[in-house]
Amino acid sequence: MEENKDVFYLSEHFVSLQGEGNCAGLNSLFLRFHFCNLTCTWCDTKYTWVAASGQFQPYTSATLKALISAHHTEQVILTGGEPTLYRLDNLVVPGKKYHVESNGVFIPTAPLAVTIADGTAFRRERMDESVISHFNWVISPKLSNARQQINGQSLSFWAAKDYCIFKFIIRNEADLDEIESILKRFNIAGNKVYVGLEGQSLESQLKPALVDEIVSRGFNFSPRLHVMLWGAGRGK
Repeated sequence: MEENKDVFYLSEHFVSLQGEGNCAGLNSLFLRFHFCNLTCTWCDTKYTWVAASGQFQPYTSATLKALISAHHTEQVILTGGEPTLYRLDNLVVPGKKYHVESNGVFIPTAPLAVTIADGTAFRRERMDESVISHFNWVISPKLSNARQQINGQSLSFWAAKDYCIFKFIIRNEADLDEIESILKRFNIAGNKVYVGLEGQSLESQLKPALVDEIVSRGFNFSPRLHVMLWGAGRGK
């Protein structure tokens, strides 16, 4: 695939409710970027991982900003895939509020040169922190249940920032133990943590005993509203 400094590959865009994190319930425009550097076992957007899916379209920053401007929604969710493969600071439209859903592996203020698992190469310059510090960053480090490795350097970067929160997806109480270990290692306050439940059905989200344990440990619960309302439906 030809490299281009001003190309943004999108799998889809749609308007829905923000389903998770510290801004759940907000009416939002979602821009789902294509390609990801991880291959999490429980990922519910695996169609964004690779070029072979064919389910994406290229945009320039100008065409994406025009798309953002054309929607009435104030909130813009940049998700994926992994949005930090792209120069997100070039997508700012006045009057919009930006939220980024990221796995946190790439440091946005550092230049990026990476080739992901399917062979697609990405190159981008550093993002301007004076711009992206106004975004609401939702950083989702992957626990061992995703069969991925924590990136210590990147997580240290995010732990020092006041413009991000951390979202973890769990299966059981053992995952909460793992979260507590990560927080201790990187000196992350528990009130910055939002914990969601793995699954794509309403039943998977209704586990009051596990939610009681989340609350008892001082974490915020992040109900996955889109899953509870629409299950695994696309465009929601």
